[in-house]
Amino acid sequence: LLCSSRPGRERCSDGLCCFAMAMRLAGLFAVIVGATAHGEVSFNESIEWDSDDNASDVLTTTTAPGGPAVPQLPMRCNSTERPLMSKCTGCPPMYKGKLCASTTWYEDRTLGACGCGAPGSKYVDDDFWTLTSWTAALNTVNLDPVHPEKGWCPSGCGQCFELCTTGGITNTDISIAPAGQCKVFKIANRCSDGWIVDKPEWCSQRLTWQECVADPEKCQQRRSTNMFGYPAHFDLQDAHRQIQSVLGWDNPEVTFEPVSCDLWEGPKEAECAACKVTWP
Repeated sequence: LLCSSRPGRERCSDGLCCFAMAMRLAGLFAVIVGATAHGEVSFNESIEWDSDDNASDVLTTTTAPGGPAVPQLPMRCNSTERPLMSKCTGCPPMYKGKLCASTTWYEDRTLGACGCGAPGSKYVDDDFWTLTSWTAALNTVNLDPVHPEKGWCPSGCGQCFELCTTGGITNTDISIAPAGQCKVFKIANRCSDGWIVDKPEWCSQRLTWQECVADPEKCQQRRSTNMFGYPAHFDLQDAHRQIQSVLGWDNPEVTFEPVSCDLWEGPKEAECAACKVTWP
């Protein structure tokens, strides 16, 4: 499975790059507040371009309302790319006490890695629930931490996550979703971009998000997260333009947390028969 929403991934404009380099040489962090045609937008970004140096060995803690304290390093996780505009800070990156992830959208009418469809068939009908509901592919190491190489019937199929936009963007500013838009997605596929070929990509994370939370210093190391420094990636099914047109999302930065699938707006009888998995 290959993620498909991949506009040009320029790291930044020449002016911003020059500014970031100057700030790094001065040993400072940049706090940039700007406005776009979509409304007032600000980002608070600790600038660190392609450095293997440890940002800091001082841990802080971030706590979501009603949630446990999560240890963090103050600078972003080490990665080959930087989001165009991130609202998330620290490593692992967090926004308002919740872990952050990158997103893309894709179209795939096959049964997917979770085998959602009739056994023996290759494709599903256009009105099948995996194409019409809110479903996603999860990066491979988070989908099956024990056997991340498993491309058929991985262990994490069927779990649900609530994704909420931060107001940040990763690699395109064509459409900027405002902060606070939330939707629950069911995992019905696998994203392995960068995992098989072993290079920084959307789904090349070598640590799970739980491992990043447990060991921020290891999470901060290059290749622990994806190419943008996120510990998780969600590739969102957009066969009926439910992502781009209905939600208005185009690779937004999101927060994520596992939730009960009772909150998922999909058919209660949803199943992945080819993998013999039935979900409540």
